[in-house]
Amino acid sequence: MTKRLFADRPLALTSLVVILGAFMTILDTTIVNVAINTLAKDFDTDLKTIQWVSTGYLLALATVIPLTGWAADRFGTKRLYLLSVLLFVLGSALAGTAQTANQLIIYRVIQGLGGGMVMPAGMTIISRAAGPERIGRMMSVIGVPMLMAPIIGPILGGWLVDDVSWRWIFYVNVPIGIATLIAAQRI
Repeated sequence: MTKRLFADRPLALTSLVVILGAFMTILDTTIVNVAINTLAKDFDTDLKTIQWVSTGYLLALATVIPLTGWAADRFGTKRLYLLSVLLFVLGSALAGTAQTANQLIIYRVIQGLGGGMVMPAGMTIISRAAGPERIGRMMSVIGVPMLMAPIIGPILGGWLVDDVSWRWIFYVNVPIGIATLIAAQRI
């Protein structure tokens, strides 16, 4: 079944691009959770304030999801996908450079605004590329890697915070995002 599904090389490559973008944004919903205490300590702030790093991201992410369909119709799905990934990567890079808790919260909101549109725009791209006869199979094939992100996030986040730096829980998105942008432009 998978062999037949991926006999269509353009569809397989398109799926890979969507998986990269979705994986990156889903990973970010869980990777930060293990760093909350470290962030509170490093920014010399209380838990109530630093929790907005996660809450701001999730609220921004959820806020833009309903706008994605309108934006895709207005600006084009590919353009929206590229802009969303770019905004997410920009927010990630900025979050890694944050010097205050307020900066980090703002940068996470920027990250969430981009991240919230990546998944629905990607699913729209896949559904159009696969067509009605292959959409069910495509969703099952691309769903597995995306289900791994919430599992990998806390493990990777814990390792980065303990052995590298909390900043890398954000910087880790930059190379993935750049690869996604390059692949999305070419495919």
